[in-house]
Amino acid sequence: MTQKTPSFEQLLHIETQQYLAKSSRWLAVLSLVLGLVILIFKQINNPVMSAWLTYISTLPVIFVSLYACFKKFPIDKLGKTKSYSSYYRFTFLLLVCWLVLCYLLLLIAPDSQEKVETVLHLLIFAFTVALFPKRNLLLFVVVILSVYIAIVRVNSFSDEVFFPTLRLFCFLGVVISGQQVMEKWFRKAVFRDAENRRLVCELNQLALTDGLTKLSNRRHFDQILKQEIQHAERTSLPVSIIILDIDYFKKLNDSIGHQYGDECLVVFATMLKEQAKRPRDVCARYGGEEFIILLPETDLAGAIGIAEKVKSELNRLAIVHPDSIINEFVTVSQGIAQWEKGINGDQLVKLADDKLYEVKAKSRNNIAF
Repeated sequence: MTQKTPSFEQLLHIETQQYLAKSSRWLAVLSLVLGLVILIFKQINNPVMSAWLTYISTLPVIFVSLYACFKKFPIDKLGKTKSYSSYYRFTFLLLVCWLVLCYLLLLIAPDSQEKVETVLHLLIFAFTVALFPKRNLLLFVVVILSVYIAIVRVNSFSDEVFFPTLRLFCFLGVVISGQQVMEKWFRKAVFRDAENRRLVCELNQLALTDGLTKLSNRRHFDQILKQEIQHAERTSLPVSIIILDIDYFKKLNDSIGHQYGDECLVVFATMLKEQAKRPRDVCARYGGEEFIILLPETDLAGAIGIAEKVKSELNRLAIVHPDSIINEFVTVSQGIAQWEKGINGDQLVKLADDKLYEVKAKSRNNIAF
C-alpha cells in the first residue's frame, strides 16, 4: 500500500535528463538553421570557387543536427550515470563538426574571420543554455570554443596573446558564475517539486490509512477489492476475503479502558499483517473492532488456512481480556467468503459478513465459511 516517491537525487536526475533532452533538440534546430544560413550565404557570395567546398564542409553539421532533431533521447529513472552517454556523444560530435566547419570556412574565405567569430560566440551562448545542468560538459565545450576564438583572433588580427587570454579567462569566469547561479535555481525548483510530491503522497497515505493501526482503511480496501474482482473476472482466478471481529471488545474497553483497547487493536493489526504478507494481500480496519483481509488468487481452502493461523497466533499472543465470556484472553470470530462470477465487491463482503454473523450468533472464537 505504501507509495514510493522519488528522492531529491532521483528527481534531480530525471529533471536534468528531461532538460537535456529538450535543450539538445533545441540546440540541434538552432545548429541546423545556422548551418543552412552559412551554406546559402556562402553559395551566393562565391558560387564558383567555394560553393562546393562549403557544401561539403557544412553537410556534417546539417546531418548531425537533423539526426538529433528526431532522436529520442533516453530518460532513465533509475539514477544511472551512464544514461547521460547519449547527450555526451551528441554534444561532442556537434562540437567537432562545428570546429571543422569553422576551420574550413577560414581556409575557404580568409576574410571571414569576424563572421566565424560571431558564429562561435552564438555557439557558446547556445551550448551554455543547453548544458548548464551538467557543469563538466558545459565547461569542456565552452573552454574549447573560447580557446578556438582566442586562436582565431591572434592569428587573424595579429593581436597580442595577453589580451585574448585575459578576455578568455574573464569570459570563462562569467560563464562559470552564471552556471552556478542557474544551477542553484534549478536545484531549488527541483527540491520544491520533490517536497510537493512528498506532501501529496503523505496526504494520499493519510486518506487511505487507518490512523491507529496503520492498516488500510475501508475506503482503500473497497478500491482494491474492486480492482481485484475485475482482475479475477479477466483471469478466472479465485479471490477470498475474511472478516474478523474481536469478541466482546466493548467489554474490554469498559473494564480496562480505551487506551488498553487501542493497544490491543494495534497488536492485533500487526499480527494480521504478518499472516497475510504477500504483496497483493490487503489487511484493513473495516470498523471499530472489525477487520478484513483480502486474499487475491486464494481459494476458500487457502483462506481457511490463513484464518486458522490468525486464530492460532492470537492464542499465542495471549492478550488478557478479563470480561470475556468465553475465554480469559482476547479471541476473534471470523467469516470467510470466496468470490463467484456475477457478484460485486459489496455482495462478496455481505457473504463474508453473513458467515461472521453465524459465528457470533451461535458461538465465538470460531470460523464460518
